[in-house]
Amino acid sequence: MEIYEKINQYLIEKKMSKKEFSLRLIALEPQLKSTGEKPTLKAMYAYLSGDVALKIELIPYIAEVLNIPEQLLFDDSARARKTFLKYITESISSEEKEFLKARVCGEKATQSVPKDRFYTIQDLLIYAPDMFLNELERTLKEYKDLTLKFRK
Repeated sequence: MEIYEKINQYLIEKKMSKKEFSLRLIALEPQLKSTGEKPTLKAMYAYLSGDVALKIELIPYIAEVLNIPEQLLFDDSARARKTFLKYITESISSEEKEFLKARVCGEKATQSVPKDRFYTIQDLLIYAPDMFLNELERTLKEYKDLTLKFRK
């Protein structure tokens, strides 16, 4: 499936007209490298119909308007999504991890420590000696086990 066909598929899913999509994209003011100008409504219709090849520099703007990751415009197969997730999780930040945990496990699964306090503590842990970190890890695992035991 061509990219313009995938875009049109997302437009249908999101109940967004081609005109609405095009106007939102143009409002982001992307500049084409070849002309230095932003695309026109006429050019956007040509891209969406497949009459003109889509300019690669528009991909981030298209993804933003559709509120999807850029990757989905190229390959949204299960294999590609898994590869994408693997790549993301290799360098995931604590904040991103908590976001995922909340999305996957539901809001109840998130920590009860206020996020600001959690990140402050996390930043301070680099100054703690190994002996303290080992004891802290052991204690936190015990708290986790107790919490999970009483949730059942």
